[in-house]
Amino acid sequence: MNESQPSNAESRPEPALPRWAIPLVWAVIVGLILVAVPWAVSKIGPRYGWSQDTPATWNLLGLVGVAAGLTFYVWSLVFHFKSYRAAVKIGFEPPHLVVDGPYRVSRNPMYVAGLFAWLGWTLFYGSPAVGVGLALLWTLFTLRVIPYEERQLEALFGDDYLEYKRSVRRWIGRI
Repeated sequence: MNESQPSNAESRPEPALPRWAIPLVWAVIVGLILVAVPWAVSKIGPRYGWSQDTPATWNLLGLVGVAAGLTFYVWSLVFHFKSYRAAVKIGFEPPHLVVDGPYRVSRNPMYVAGLFAWLGWTLFYGSPAVGVGLALLWTLFTLRVIPYEERQLEALFGDDYLEYKRSVRRWIGRI
């Protein structure tokens, strides 16, 4: 191959989504992971507190956790959406470092929100299976996903990310 000619990979533009499509894609992702999957998992085993397909009053308290988790998740996403100026490349490399809004109280507000929603579903469905799913997600986030993302953010944003990491906790709270 002639070195002056770009390879197919170099000449192909990276896939991107228009700015308006990002919230729609995330709505589907969030709907699946934070609503449909817990419901499906709850079908695996017993639902404590439920009788004749109706939750007990204490199960309904779980919906407060679900609502709080979903609200916190949406709040986190808003800070991403409002900073996008054009099409967004599809992939796992963030285009910028977000440190405002919910990112002032947690370096991982979407994970915190998602886990809180799963905790709410665990109570609502009275489902040990959903509780196990919650524990598995927390373990996956803690041991694999977040450490990988932290290394990536440090490589991409250097000292800016390190300063942010020193001032905001991984899960909740300022240092």
